[in-house]
Amino acid sequence: MALINCPGCGRRISDKSTFCAHCELPLGEMSSADLDRLKLRRWRRRVWQAKNVTYGAMTALVLGAIWWFLVEPQGWELPPPAVAVVLVVLGALSYLAGRVWLFWLQLKRNRPD
Repeated sequence: MALINCPGCGRRISDKSTFCAHCELPLGEMSSADLDRLKLRRWRRRVWQAKNVTYGAMTALVLGAIWWFLVEPQGWELPPPAVAVVLVVLGALSYLAGRVWLFWLQLKRNRPD
């Protein structure tokens, strides 16, 4: 078994592998079952990424709320600190984008068979 460079991403992979583990480029002949597994793997990775976007967005929302509550003047005073506003707005927009992406991935036409 030798290590070769992937033609797609240039990273080192085994010469025995049927696809690149990094960029998922098919290498050589693949059966239809292998192609179906590769599609399912790609879809699962995208779902995982979309969920992580929403988790990061929720974290930004919570940090923005904590920042708003703890920075002088303490409490929910108006106007809120600029950092808190940025965190809350960024978190809300990222959460919305992540949930739309996740919804789009879950549609029947976008799921692998």
